[in-house]
This record gives sequence, C-alpha cells and structure tokens, in this order.
Amino acid sequence: MREPRPHRPERSAEDAAVELRADVKAGRLDADAVEAVLGAAGHRVSRRREGPAGLTAREVEVLILLARGLSNKEIARQLVISPKTAGNHIEHIYAKIDASTRAKASMFAMQHGLLPEEEFAGGASA
Repeated sequence: MREPRPHRPERSAEDAAVELRADVKAGRLDADAVEAVLGAAGHRVSRRREGPAGLTAREVEVLILLARGLSNKEIARQLVISPKTAGNHIEHIYAKIDASTRAKASMFAMQHGLLPEEEFAGGASA
C-alpha cells in the first residue's frame, strides 16, 4: 500500500493503517496479523483483543451462545445480563458480520472457529 502502483498512488502510512484496520472489521483480514504488520512498521498497536469482523470479546461470547441455539433469555441468564442487553448485542453482531438470521450468524461462528468441532459431530470426538 505504501508503494505506488499503476492503478493507484502510494498511500500514507496512516491511510494504509486505516484501510488495513477497516479490512479487519469487515472480516477480510486477521486482526492479529494486521496488528503484527502495523507494529513492525512502527505504528501504535491496539492491546484490545477483537474477534473476527471487529467483534468484542462479549459479542463473541454472545455469538457462541447464539450459535448453540440459546434464546435471548437463555443468553441473558447465562451471561447475567438483561434480555434487552442480549438483544442489543445480537443486533450489533448482525451488523458487524452482515447477517440477518441466527442461521447465518451460526455459520459465521463455525467458519471462524468459534465453536468446538465436536459439537458438529453429534458429540463424538474425531
């Protein structure tokens, strides 16, 4: 990104970092890899751990429970939050991962390794 190309000019260090981090939030790049590259290039790196697509640690917790088939009330009870707060987390998750159904959110969780493999083999380990 910092080198000029025939189809675009070189980008400033800050513009390149902003674009890389936007790709992380969109789920196109791995957050740890981007932060490692930016750190090696001399940028300040975030200490906050984010999940895929920019999900917070709490949103990852909610997504895992959602993918396991728990209702909003069951998620709230397990995380000791209100059902409304659980619903708000789910709305934010859907927006970040571009999902509109629990099935699509569950597929996202599986594709990003958020659920143990044995859950998909009917409880039998591989």
